[in-house]
Amino acid sequence: MWIDRDFSSILTNLNASPIKVLKGPRQVGKSTFLERLKTHQMIYLDDAAVRLQAAQNPRLFLDYLPNKVVLDEAALVPEIFTELKRRVDEQRRTRPMANEIDVWITGSNQTLIQENVRESLAGRASYFDLNTLSIHELGALWKLDQYLVKGGWPELYVSPNLNPIRYLSDLIATFIENDIVAAAGIERRAAFTKCLQLTAARVSQLYNFSDVATNCSVDSTTIQSWLTILETNGILRRLLPYSTNLNQRLIKSPKFYFEDVALATRLQGWTELQPLMLSPVVGNLIENIAVGEVARFFINRGERPQLNFVRSKEKVEVDLLIHLPNQRCVAAEIKSTPQALLPAQISLLASLNLNIVEHWIIAPTPAPAFANARVVTLNNLWGELDKIV
Repeated sequence: MWIDRDFSSILTNLNASPIKVLKGPRQVGKSTFLERLKTHQMIYLDDAAVRLQAAQNPRLFLDYLPNKVVLDEAALVPEIFTELKRRVDEQRRTRPMANEIDVWITGSNQTLIQENVRESLAGRASYFDLNTLSIHELGALWKLDQYLVKGGWPELYVSPNLNPIRYLSDLIATFIENDIVAAAGIERRAAFTKCLQLTAARVSQLYNFSDVATNCSVDSTTIQSWLTILETNGILRRLLPYSTNLNQRLIKSPKFYFEDVALATRLQGWTELQPLMLSPVVGNLIENIAVGEVARFFINRGERPQLNFVRSKEKVEVDLLIHLPNQRCVAAEIKSTPQALLPAQISLLASLNLNIVEHWIIAPTPAPAFANARVVTLNNLWGELDKIV
């Protein structure tokens, strides 16, 4: 079973650097995606024998490979980055019009990948992101209740007999609590895990760094550094409030969302679906899904999502401000049950002096349009965005 990825559409007319870095967490399908292209030879550097050859003599190792190659888990062989730099520089110096080098670099641990790319391949590499499956990619397979517990992890759809609770618990233990912690040199592992759990409990809410720091018995600077590491590794997405120098009434605290909602669900401790669906936190998780789907729409087109929320000091809030090309915006409120925008929300948006072309209510189920907003369901988000971008 193979689920087509929206990301493949940007490869038809790709004009990128000779080195292309495909980022994304473990188990999102990076290697499988590149394998199915059948345009590049796959080299798996997590194989101990292959890794040893590459580390001992990276120049000779690459000499025996074609120009089009995928170096999977390249961060395990840091020596290879210096050799790639030499080859790119030589081509630019002696054959500036040539396109001989076409190398994809993949790896789950972005802390290590970015460290090596920054040191050796700055200005020589293009970055691309691949995360878990979007609602649009799942199509008819998507159901809200299942998405809350399975998220978009491909293996849980390819192998439906897998237990999602065990699968995600293992992923959290191995990738987040082990690999990321080790690569980042985090010593206080128990505090880091507690920070992760507290962040899941606060998903879609204003984030109080000091409160989380107190609960973890560390300082706020440490919490901020840990969250940055989780962002770098494709686990978290930070949403900043929209502000301008002309509007000083907006607050500055960010919100955090999990790139895959099922990680938040699992870290919150839910094991049964029915209590989750009746819980008051389900609205926050639906907001997480909506933000993730909008972000994926842009990421899978090779673009950087520009998203904010809006909140005044008077606590009037609009969940999502989606920035479109040509200085246009969509303002969206995310609800588990559709309802109209409040007059105070409309006034707040008007005070921003932005070109807001549409007002949406994003919800799991359809409903008639309201006088001041149109209802867009989660499974139609991609199509609605595609119409106006």
